Order: sequence, then structure tokens, then C-alpha cells
Amino acid sequence: MSFGAGMITAYARPGAPRARNAGTQSTTVTSRRTPLPHMVPLRTSLLLFAALACGNAARVEPGPTHAKAPDNTVELHGQSASYIRVEPASAGTRDSERSLAARIAFDDRKVSIMGPPVQGRVSSVDVIPGDHVEKGALLLTIRAPDIAAASAQLTEAKTARALAERNAERAKLLLDRGAGSQAESQQADSALAQAQAEQQRAEAVLAALGGSHGSNEYQLRSPISGVVVERNVSVGTEVHVDQDKPLVTVADLSTLWVMADVYEQDLAKVHIGDEARVHVPAFPDKDPIGHITYVGNTIDPVTRVATARIEIPNPNSSLRPGMFANVEVKGLSEGAVDIPIAAVLARRDQFFVFTRNPNGTFAQREVRPGEQHGEHIRILSGLAPGDPVVTEGAILLDAEANEAL
Repeated sequence: MSFGAGMITAYARPGAPRARNAGTQSTTVTSRRTPLPHMVPLRTSLLLFAALACGNAARVEPGPTHAKAPDNTVELHGQSASYIRVEPASAGTRDSERSLAARIAFDDRKVSIMGPPVQGRVSSVDVIPGDHVEKGALLLTIRAPDIAAASAQLTEAKTARALAERNAERAKLLLDRGAGSQAESQQADSALAQAQAEQQRAEAVLAALGGSHGSNEYQLRSPISGVVVERNVSVGTEVHVDQDKPLVTVADLSTLWVMADVYEQDLAKVHIGDEARVHVPAFPDKDPIGHITYVGNTIDPVTRVATARIEIPNPNSSLRPGMFANVEVKGLSEGAVDIPIAAVLARRDQFFVFTRNPNGTFAQREVRPGEQHGEHIRILSGLAPGDPVVTEGAILLDAEANEAL
């Protein structure tokens, strides 16, 4: 067969006998199907080529860009590490000092909110808001039927007592002259004692109503010295003892209270006696300094805050109750740092940053953020000044860290 002869020729060894044609007689050379020595290296070369090709392809693929270290820190490799920027956390400054939301209020010891003690109709009003009054000054007058009734009862009690006194004197005189009996004298003395007690009761009722004998009017007087800050009544107004609005409010504004909201996680840093600076937006050039005199014993279940009270002087009465204010307490700023906002990541209700360890790995650290100022944010806990914080590439680092973990 020519195909067989051809194959044999292609794979014949050098010096092998060839088939010859002798005249018309042909001689057939039979080839054996044994592998030739040079065919084995060819097959092996093909296999080695395939293996080398696969090996080269594996070496071309990039290796992992991140890995989890035994201490749960993350180590970056290759191009990913070039996107990370680290800066030291800076200590908080005075301009970004931690502050508490607050409001200015009256000093409860120096304010008098007066409602009507009796029912009646206002006959005169002697003050208007802004008036300075002294203790005992007349504020208004109420014509009260209850006072008229109490005054009449006192008049009757006095009359009855006077009559009982005369009867007791006459009974005693008759007893001395032998014209009366001992029983009559004792009965007269008992009636006199009852009349005296009734008079005392009537006087106490009239005094409790604030009236005076012989008058049906109630005079409302200021129990303290101060300024009239509120008046909700005019001449002819009918008043009742159970009405909601007070008639007149008088307050001494020389000292005020600042009521600050302290979150429960900050209570350990706020103490009685701590110095506090009060900043009022209405008067940016005035920052009165006071001291904390009280820290609330309970937490509001809704806002989760307690109330801290700061007493501040108000000599020129420029501050008004009801104003909003910010209170800066030194204890709250101790250990706080400032970092760029981009460094802080959030996951559900937790906030965290990444810090770089001395060996080049990165660790996740939970922090508690505070107020934002410009492009920076105050960190209240979790970091110390000088800690190396990832300020750029934190999102990339978080994604690769989550994949590694």
C-alpha cells in the first residue's frame, strides 16, 4: 500500500533497506507497527508544551489584593493599597469644643407666679409688664364675694363675743352680791369662751382669703422684689381659683438657670461644680461662665437625656428666659479628636473607622461621633490624638475587608 509505504518512509530509520523493483517481479517489504524511537519524544513534547502553557497562564493571573491576618486585621497588596491615605487624628480645638443643647429659664427661687386665690372681678390693676416692683407692692385688686362673706362672719363673731363678755361680767357680779348662782356664772363663762373661739375662726378665714375686716376686696401684693414679666388680666376681668393662666408673674432676673440636655452616655463626664461656658446665639459676644449645680436623677424615656442645671449671673437683664443656648463643658471634650468626615463609615446603628497598625495592616475600630464642623467631625470616643486613621479609600478598604473576612 502506498499509504503504508509512505508512512514507513516518513518514520524510517536511517540506513533501513528499501523495496526494489527487479524486472516485472516486485518484492514487498513488510513493515512492523512498532513505535520508532524518535516518535516518543514528539508525544512527550506535546504534553510538556500543554503543561507549560497552563503554567504560564496561571502565573499571568494577578494574586489576591487582600488577606485576613490571624489577629483579624486586613492586609492590602498590589494596586489597592495605593488608594489608601492615612492621617493622624488631631486633638479637638476650642472652636469645635463639645457643646450641649440648652435653654435659659427662670431661677425658681426668684420667681413668683400668682393666680387668683379667690373668685371675683378685678376692680383695679396697678402694674404693667416691665415694671420694677418691691416686695409688698400692690399689683391688683379683686372684688370678691367670699371675702365679703368672711368679713361679715367676722363682724358677727365680734358682736357675739362682746355680748358674751357682758353676760359673763353680769353673772359674776350677781354671784358676788348673792343674787346669782354658781351655775349661771359658769354657763356665762362657757358662752364667752365659745364666742372668742368663733371670732378667732372667722379672723383666720378672712386672713386665709387675704381680705381685711370691713372690706370685700382682695389686694394682690408682690411677695418678692423684681420685674413684672407677665400680666394676663385687666379691669373688669372675672377670675376663678381654678383658671389655668396666672394673673401676674414677677421675677428677679439677676440670676438665671440654664437647663442643658445631657445624653446618658455623657453623664459620667458631667459633675456638680464643673465650670460651663454658656453661648447664646442672640448675643455672640457674650459667653457667661457658670457652674453646674444639679444633674438630673432620671432619664427621659423618649429623648434619653438628663437635665443639668447651670447658674449664671445676669446683671443687666440682657438674657431672657426661653432663649436657646449652647453649653460647653470641659469634661466632655477631654480625649476627643477631629477627623475628616470621609473617614467615618456607618453600618446600621454603628459607626467605625479604619486605623493602620505599625506592621502595615488595617483594623476596624468602632467610634462615637459628635458634632460636625465643616469637613471634619468630632469623635467623642474610640480614637486618641495621633492615631493613624484612613481618611481616603475607607469605602474600598471596607469592601475588600468584608470580602476577605
